[in-house]
Parts: sequence; C-alpha cells; structure tokens
Amino acid sequence: MNRREFLKGLALTGIGALIGSSAIEDLVLDKLPRTNEPTSTTETVTITVTNTASNSQAPQTYTTTTTVTETTTVYSNTTVTQTPTQTSSTTTQPPQNLEQILFGNSNIQFIPLEVRNVEIGSNNAYLTVYDYVTNTQLKIEIPIKYISNGNINIGNLLSAANNYNQNNGTNYKVYFVLGRANVNQAIQQNGQWILPASEIYYNILISDRGWKDVYNALQNFGNGNATVVMPTSNQGPYSNSLYGWDNVSDDSIIIVYQNGQQVNSVTNYINLADSVLGTPNNSNPSSQGILHVDTIASTQQVGVYQNQYPVDDVNSYYITGIVLIQEQGNPLFSNL
Repeated sequence: MNRREFLKGLALTGIGALIGSSAIEDLVLDKLPRTNEPTSTTETVTITVTNTASNSQAPQTYTTTTTVTETTTVYSNTTVTQTPTQTSSTTTQPPQNLEQILFGNSNIQFIPLEVRNVEIGSNNAYLTVYDYVTNTQLKIEIPIKYISNGNINIGNLLSAANNYNQNNGTNYKVYFVLGRANVNQAIQQNGQWILPASEIYYNILISDRGWKDVYNALQNFGNGNATVVMPTSNQGPYSNSLYGWDNVSDDSIIIVYQNGQQVNSVTNYINLADSVLGTPNNSNPSSQGILHVDTIASTQQVGVYQNQYPVDDVNSYYITGIVLIQEQGNPLFSNL
C-alpha cells in the first residue's frame, strides 16, 4: 500500500476516528522514506460524494467534497510530524418553491410545460407536466373549471392528441403555458403543487413543435412582432392560400402561406380540432368558441380580393396551434 492509497482509505472509513490510532502511526512510519537528509512530502487526496436531493418534486443533485491533506517531515529517521486536515463543502440546496423549480436561474417570464398525463377528479385536475428548462417532471393540481370549456377539458385534449398521433404517425403535444407571475404562491401538498388558480396566467394549446418553437412564437406574439390569424380549410384564390380572419381586427381575410407544407400543416390542425370537438369535416372549428386554430406569424397586407377580402402574406411563419379558450381563469396571451 502506497501513501495515496492509505490516505484514500482514511477518507472513506472516517478520518476523524482513525487518524489518532497508534497502529496507523506505526504503518505511516514503516512506509516513510529512510534518509539522513531532511525531506518534506505533501500529498492531497480528494474524495467527492454525490447525493440526490430529498425534494422529490425537484430531482437535483448536490455534491459533498472531502479533502484530506497530510504533510510528513522526517529528520534523520527520528522526527515525524503529521498534519491531517479534513474539509467538507456542500453546494446550494434544492429550490424550495415552484417558481425556483420551474424557472431555475432563467429570466424568462413564461414557460411551455408539456402535459404528459391528466387525472380528472371530482373537482380538480391533476397534471403531470415536464419542464424542459430545468428537466423536471412534477405534478400540478388545478380546479377543473380553469382547464375546461363546456364538456372539453385538458384531459380530452391529451387523449385526442395521443389517439391522433397513433392513427396518423404525428407528434402533437399538449402544452400548459404557465406565466411566472404569482407562481411562487403555489403550495405543495401530498406530492402535488396546488396552483393559486385565480391568480396565475396561462394558456393551453396543442402543437407538434418543440417547446422552444412554442416559446419563440409566443414571445414574438407578445412582443408585437407577430400576429394571429385564424385559418379555415377552405382553399383561397391564390397558390398556398386559405380563407380565414384576423384575430385583432376580426376581418375576413385571405392568408397566403409561404409554401404548401405550411398549408398542409394548418389543415391537419383543423382536422385534429374537429376530432376533439367531434365535428368532422367542419372547415372552421374556431367558430365553435371552444378551440381556436391559430397561426402565429408576421404578416403583411399585399392587396384586396374582389374588393372585399384583405390579402395577407405570411412573412415569418412561427407555428400553428390549437388553443383551448378558457371558460374561467386569466389567459397569459388573451388574443389567442
């Protein structure tokens, strides 16, 4: 056994208990170099132990570092000086409230949480959501009336999206887009985070895009760099165009998309919205007032068709999504 191996043994078995034993001193003396010239050697052994934080809602890790240093000086084989030290340090403990868990150290003001499971109780819905910013999965409790409209709730959206994916090979996801304001007032109880439903801001939407695309689209919309147009499945008079209306001015318009792929994507969203509502072949599910099919894009009016319909070109296309119109609650983006 060399000195480094010996020191590692000290650190792992409890240096405080072992360092004063005479048996260890004899072993150290036996292994020291024998010389008539004074020598000085210093060796440092660092042991790092990584433990999992106890907060099950925020599965993060912290590290405990133990450093053992021994300095040995020998003079003519007669004098031995040992100076062992031990230092332990622990990083910041796991976050204690929902805002810290969801948003971490970021400065973003809202976050699209992917809904992975929904359980509906008598009065409350229990959502299992995944936060891609902090890579955390957790459960949220919210009154059913805040995530439903008529007989459609967030559970119906998730079931419909999953069934549509299975039947069509698509990858639609349901997002609970949660604003940062007042989230720190949520309380944890029985493994659930109970949201202060009347004080939080959120939207519920379906998209086949990743959370970053959803965030980017909504960020541009919130900043005024994009608008919302509501398409129908009725073909417009121009290539890659659909009828629809502007969600701000409420004008009937012609929407000219950049390519046929975008048009096909939009019509697929309309078909999915119809399947959620149970209204097949309905060209305009947004008219039901429960689900809106929204295209978020920057647009530019380029003309008027038949002296009646403004023609809007899509300059920058962000996403199309299906938005559940909240019967109660505070929408994060009120014009979706």
